[in-house]
Amino acid sequence: MHTPADHAVNLQLTNTGTEPLVCKIVYGHWVERDLGRLDPAVTFDIALRQQGDDHALFIYRDDMQRRLMIENILCGRLENRHETTGQVDLTRPRSRNVAYLEATCAAPVGPGRVSCQLTDIAAKD
Repeated sequence: MHTPADHAVNLQLTNTGTEPLVCKIVYGHWVERDLGRLDPAVTFDIALRQQGDDHALFIYRDDMQRRLMIENILCGRLENRHETTGQVDLTRPRSRNVAYLEATCAAPVGPGRVSCQLTDIAAKD
């Protein structure tokens, strides 16, 4: 049940590193959706929605009646996922209406956390 105040946002999340990652979306109230394994040079195409008034990002539940508000998009290494998790910074898209987001994540060579960057953002007309 889309309302006139919300609109579609396409997020493309690409692994630009040399090792596979595992990614997930964290919604409000500790609900999570595993996106699965993201191999190097592979892109997830994720359909989101955005509220027009406060710019919050969400998806509708399967019943299309309730919104699952997005808190974080996280990726980590296959091994030690929790200790190596990095997040996509959603501050900029939460400050204005957007139609398209592009983000990259990559594990560093050697130990360390995955680094994620918001690399492109297109405003909604």
